[in-house]
Amino acid sequence: MRLSPPIQPRQSHGDASSRPGGVRNRIAQTGVLALRGFSLFLGAFTLVGLVGELRGRTMDVSLWWIDLRDVPAMLRFGLLGALSGLLVLWAIREAPGRRLRHATAIACGLFGLLAVRDSARFMTVSGGGLVHTSLPVPFSLFVVVALSILAVGTLRAVAPVEGGRVRSWLGIAAAVLAWAAMFPLAQMFFFGTTDYRRPADAAVIFGARVYASGAPSPLLADRITTGVELYKAGLVPKLIMSGGDGADGFNEAQIMRDVAVADGVDPTAVLVDPAGVTTEATVANSMALLAAMGGVAPRVMAVSQAYHLPRVQLSFATAGIDVLTVPADDPIPIGEMPLLVAREVPAFWVYYLRVCLG
Repeated sequence: MRLSPPIQPRQSHGDASSRPGGVRNRIAQTGVLALRGFSLFLGAFTLVGLVGELRGRTMDVSLWWIDLRDVPAMLRFGLLGALSGLLVLWAIREAPGRRLRHATAIACGLFGLLAVRDSARFMTVSGGGLVHTSLPVPFSLFVVVALSILAVGTLRAVAPVEGGRVRSWLGIAAAVLAWAAMFPLAQMFFFGTTDYRRPADAAVIFGARVYASGAPSPLLADRITTGVELYKAGLVPKLIMSGGDGADGFNEAQIMRDVAVADGVDPTAVLVDPAGVTTEATVANSMALLAAMGGVAPRVMAVSQAYHLPRVQLSFATAGIDVLTVPADDPIPIGEMPLLVAREVPAFWVYYLRVCLG
């Protein structure tokens, strides 16, 4: 009699994600979602900025990530519009066609080469002492890397994401939010810490908290000290102290003026804006003070901490002023700095969207 072989128990291989190939596939799909999120973020950011420029609300939005000031305005608009449109289309199409992928890759490659030019320019002016930075590489170098990766990524066909369309869009949305958080932080870290000081008509010092004793907070004291340095170095003939009424009954701008005068600044060289309650108010009031002195298109430096300077630059750009930003020197670390930096991320986007679309 023939006996059947014993039945062997079936061994579980686990789900696809536990297999080496499944893990690699998950990692690859996460990378694609991150890349599509970056593409959608950069494309949307640039399109919104171009809308703001067309409405006359801001100036040259591309400067936030690439310098095209030497390109004729119509050509610059065309190039940026084409790039942003391609980036958005590639990001939102479930299966981008060959032509779209190739066109997007070419556009990314072109702008990557322009970013290489920006990096070379920045290193030249930095080496020549025209700007001062403590960082070894410029932000534009990271733009080169990001665009290069994006150019390569767009050439590959986008595979369906496990879990379907909803999971794909949730992943892209999460990536967009992550890039939207990192972008202002990068601006603070690179642009905000770069010192563009040079001769100007005035330096605007932004207000901050004054204690109940009447003494400026460390944040404000460092801004005043930096402003006084600019004056004593002969870089500016005027200092504009701008601030509002604090909760402890002192006006920030008046305290700032008193501290500067006590530190050797000629009282007639200090202009006071006691109503600088917001960044936008300070910019508007400072421009009014300078206009009252006469002259056209004044050259202005702005002094604040690095975390604040991207929003300062955006506010001045809205007023049509290409401001020179100078980060306040903080010799002693400020304990509340992490909170101030975190708060500035949503504040940057509120200003940006309000300027361009409001």
